[in-house]
Amino acid sequence: MSATTSLLDRTKRKAMAIASPETPREARQPRPLTGRMVFAMFVAFFGVIIAVNGTMMTLAIETLPGTVTDSSYRSSQRFNQSLAEAREREARRWAVDANVARDGSGTAAVTISLRDAEGAPVDRISVSARLLHPVTRSNDRTFDVARTGPGTYVGTADQAQAGAQDLVIEVKREGETMYRSRNRVLLP
Repeated sequence: MSATTSLLDRTKRKAMAIASPETPREARQPRPLTGRMVFAMFVAFFGVIIAVNGTMMTLAIETLPGTVTDSSYRSSQRFNQSLAEAREREARRWAVDANVARDGSGTAAVTISLRDAEGAPVDRISVSARLLHPVTRSNDRTFDVARTGPGTYVGTADQAQAGAQDLVIEVKREGETMYRSRNRVLLP
C-alpha cells in the first residue's frame, strides 16, 4: 500500500500545484483569440486613428491664418495698374519717415513725417497706418492717426503684439492713393 499511497500523494500534490497561485505563467493556458476580441482590437485601432486625425484636422482649421488675397486671378489683372501707380508714387520722391514703439501695456505708437522732393511738409492729405501680423489676421491693428503739425502725423493702436510685423502706411489726397509702403518692423 505504500506504493499506492505515495502515488496518490504525488497526484494530489500535482493537482494542488496546478490550482495554486504560485503556478508559473507558462503553465497556464493562454486566452483564446476569439472573433469578439479581434473585432474589439479592430475598432480600438481605427478609433485611435480617427480620433488623432480629427484632432489634427480641427487644430489645422482653427489655426489657419486665412488667405492674403481672395482671388489671385483678380489680383493679377490689377497688377499692371498697381505697377503704374507705384511708378507715379516713386516719381513724387516723397520722404516718409515712420517710427513705431510699443510700451509694456501693448499700446503701440507711430510717428510719421512726410516731406516732398524739396523738403517741404506735405499737406491736404489723409494718412492711415496699420500693423499686419505675419501669421494671424486677428492680431492686425489699425492706428488712429491724427495730424499734429506740418507734415507730422501721430497715432496709437491698443493690444499690439510684440515681435515682427508689417507696418503699412497709406497717404491719400481726395480719394487717390498718393503713397503706399509696407515695411517690416520689430516691436519689443
